[in-house]
Amino acid sequence: VFSSVGFSSSSASALAETGDSDTNSNLPKITHKVFMDVRISRADGSFYVRDADPSDSPDDEPFYAQLVLGLFGNQTPNHVERFLNYVNVRYNVDSPLPSYSRSKFGTLDTASGLLIGGTIPGLDVATLAGGNVLEYSGRVIPAKLWMEDKNSSNDAAITAPKLSHDMKGLLTHRNFDLTPSFGITTRNTLSSLDATHTIFGCILEDKSGFLDKVVDLPVLTDEGRVSRTANEPVTVGGNFGGGSLASSVFTAQRAIFRDAAKTFGDTRLSKVYDGKIL
Repeated sequence: VFSSVGFSSSSASALAETGDSDTNSNLPKITHKVFMDVRISRADGSFYVRDADPSDSPDDEPFYAQLVLGLFGNQTPNHVERFLNYVNVRYNVDSPLPSYSRSKFGTLDTASGLLIGGTIPGLDVATLAGGNVLEYSGRVIPAKLWMEDKNSSNDAAITAPKLSHDMKGLLTHRNFDLTPSFGITTRNTLSSLDATHTIFGCILEDKSGFLDKVVDLPVLTDEGRVSRTANEPVTVGGNFGGGSLASSVFTAQRAIFRDAAKTFGDTRLSKVYDGKIL
């Protein structure tokens, strides 16, 4: 079964700052909310309306949902600022800028259960004058790390303890990654990510069950086999229970080699890789 996952064309819009708190009291204060419309295609990759075919599976229909994301702007201000840079982006046909509205969920790590989204086609890491930059539509875009500034005047960001990947529905970004790709935890125990990723938000609402749907999609493994991940119930915004231990040294090593290949412009990784959602 081949299914692609991505945002719809009008996927992301940020609300003004709010004072709302998340339903889970252990999480930081929510400073921003972002709505994202997401969709899963048919097995042939299509979304368009068509007449039913006798060979069509009853379950093989486009799936549409909306996610409500809560961002921790006080705890991780740099991460939230970088994230929002790809949210409210005005479309310019002559000079387009990278936006989450054209991004995809392309990977589901079978070891950790981490769903990778925010992958924007055509946005690549390039080397310029000895440093790394982002390149999009033939233009070079200055790239800033999402890391938090320890010398910041933001007391909340300095004194707040780093959050652990110990519940489902957390938004996380890999440290030292220049790209806007982010992860969503689909399991309860992912503490192995604490040393390499930073949590900057959570899923507040997933009423249509998008995450439940995604974790049961077939993915490609290192052995070339198509498999499905454990379909654990996903409860977002709080009250998480259960979970499974995940990840391995090999997963971390593979990520390092993949990043190096991307830096050198090896595009083969975008076609076949472990965890690719089919």
